[in-house]
Amino acid sequence: MAFQKRHKILRASMCLDRSIAILKCAGVWMPDLDRPWNLCYTIFACLLQFFLFFCIVLAEVSYVFTVMDDTNRTIEATVLLFTHIIQGVKVLTIVLRQGRIKRLIKFIDGPDFTTLDPQKHDVIEKTINIATIIEQAILGAVIPAAMFWCIVPAFQSDTSLPLKTVFPFDWKINPMFAITYVYTSISVTVLAVSDAAENFVVSGLMIMGSAQLDVLSFALQNIGRNENNADYEETITCIKHHQNIIKYVNELAEIFGTTILCQFITSSIVVCMTLFKITLTTEAVEMVTIIFYLLCIFVELLMYCYPGDLLINKSLLISEAAFPNNWSGDIRSRQALLLTALRAQKALLVNAGGVLTVSLPTAAAVVRSAYSYYTVLRQKMNDN
Repeated sequence: MAFQKRHKILRASMCLDRSIAILKCAGVWMPDLDRPWNLCYTIFACLLQFFLFFCIVLAEVSYVFTVMDDTNRTIEATVLLFTHIIQGVKVLTIVLRQGRIKRLIKFIDGPDFTTLDPQKHDVIEKTINIATIIEQAILGAVIPAAMFWCIVPAFQSDTSLPLKTVFPFDWKINPMFAITYVYTSISVTVLAVSDAAENFVVSGLMIMGSAQLDVLSFALQNIGRNENNADYEETITCIKHHQNIIKYVNELAEIFGTTILCQFITSSIVVCMTLFKITLTTEAVEMVTIIFYLLCIFVELLMYCYPGDLLINKSLLISEAAFPNNWSGDIRSRQALLLTALRAQKALLVNAGGVLTVSLPTAAAVVRSAYSYYTVLRQKMNDN
């Protein structure tokens, strides 16, 4: 009874609660509200995204057009612009496919992925705790990076804002400078934190998929060890669990695959530009800020690729766990386990737009490509 009470308060998706709460505050995630309040939130979300996102991106694009004849300033201006553009893709994905994402979350919290077995329960609980710690660490790292980015202009000799932007008014005169500086600082901070939350929603969903593979592997290894002679029933339960995991991961890939591909392409460009900017920076405070930003990009890549790598490796281990070690006894169970082992030899993976596999080798390839772009750009600048 004590375990059942404990189980009722455990949800696999509880590691996503903090990120979803941030997305609600940022106007990205629609909360469950009654119809009048639902309309009010929609208006709030549209206004927030318009003033803190759309206006900033428009101002950044305008600035790029004004400095296109200066390569150094263009590169400096497009570092955050590319980040904001890919964030717009993430926001649209979450907003337009929010119903599917919510059904996915209900699926991992539902009876198909729920267990009353204490040992299986502990596996899920351990994964939830680890994912929650990772989420806190990521959000904790993003906030100081955003703060550094906002503070750096205050230490520079020339008058500047946290973002390279062009506004349809003279922001250098008081009190417009103070107002614009606060506005852009709030935008940078809010967008940075919400971007981290958007990334972790995808990462957390993949982590929970890998946890279900651990539970399935444990269940397969324990078939035939119970004394209730219910091997076939346990085998069928495991097969259904495996099919549900496959269905879950395929849906996850369909929802976020294109977005992850855009993230990989943009990350390669941004890393290249950030490395180039580091070589040009002489101010210590600005150097620290850029390094913080570069680390955030690397962490962002790992947030996608490490859970994707876990899915691949753990799904392949299912074949070993399912292969029947004892051919005596229930023949039906052995035949079903053999088919499961054969199916599990095909890795369970998330494809980024059907082009790239979300895995650690892909993250390494993105970084290598970024460095190659950087060396070409550096060589071009030296030749000029």
